[in-house]
Amino acid sequence: MMNQEEIQKLVDRSRQDDKEAFGRLVSEFQSLVFRLSFRLLCDEDKAKDITQETFVKVWLSLKSYDREKRFSTWLYKITCNACHDRLRSLSHSPLDKESSFSDSANIPSNDNIEISLANKQLKELILRYTDELPAQQKVVFMLRDVEELEVTEVQSITGLSPEKIKSTLYLARKNIRNKMNQIDPDL
Repeated sequence: MMNQEEIQKLVDRSRQDDKEAFGRLVSEFQSLVFRLSFRLLCDEDKAKDITQETFVKVWLSLKSYDREKRFSTWLYKITCNACHDRLRSLSHSPLDKESSFSDSANIPSNDNIEISLANKQLKELILRYTDELPAQQKVVFMLRDVEELEVTEVQSITGLSPEKIKSTLYLARKNIRNKMNQIDPDL
């Protein structure tokens, strides 16, 4: 993983139309953008499209990037906006609610296959219920609990106040927990 200084140098070179430097930025951050897109959209093909779309937007808006902010935070924001736009456009067409959640939850190599299977099923349930959250709860839950970003970064990405982030996260967790409790009260 590159440090902030190395990233900043690549951004500066990219701003000068250095395509090789931009290619290195894409290589460094492609998996982050894809992972977040996939978690928000729960569809591999759409996540690939969003990843490509995000980097096109980044290339076209590099001049407006504020050097005082972390590049990754700016990238998360562009990715979230692209996903939000895609989700909004999808809400006008029938959604495939039965996306391949099992593809996103790989079984780790583990001696105890029962624990692995239980963890995989739990992960699938959480992803399924996350997909059913309202858009704002979904984004905040993904950024805080899945991507493990700090509240200040989530604030910068979403524009929400820290209090709103905490209350939205609380509601998202509560919604997921309530749905899981309907299936198994012991969860």
